[in-house]
Amino acid sequence: MAWMGVFCAGLGEVIAAESAAAKPPSTPQGQKDALLTLADTTQQAFAKTAQKLTQLGPPGITDGKQAQDSAVGFFTTAAKTVANRRAQLAALDANDPNFEQKEANQLAGPDLGAPTPGLISNKELTPAFGTAPQCQQLVATAAHR
Repeated sequence: MAWMGVFCAGLGEVIAAESAAAKPPSTPQGQKDALLTLADTTQQAFAKTAQKLTQLGPPGITDGKQAQDSAVGFFTTAAKTVANRRAQLAALDANDPNFEQKEANQLAGPDLGAPTPGLISNKELTPAFGTAPQCQQLVATAAHR
């Protein structure tokens, strides 16, 4: 259950950061600053989750190493993707008349559902997903989006 809890907590942190940034300031510089903060927060959440899952090791299930590799790979790749997009966003000039169009091109992020179906549908992980408090909170948060 601890492994699934860490997995869900990581996704939950990213969703919380996205919700907090859902209403950015109305100025281009304010929007840029809010998006940079979002990128920092989500990148850290992805990296921290990959690190925690690595420290925990594979879950004690059949094909646990495969589940571990998939989840850690997703969070590691997502952290790198967000860091790269953050760098591109930071380089944009908020005073550029085309800022909004250019920043919109930087907003696409990792698909948070990518690793989830295989892990949630895993018969050995399903009970942990259903009982881990972090997963229950994740489901409740996702239902309200």
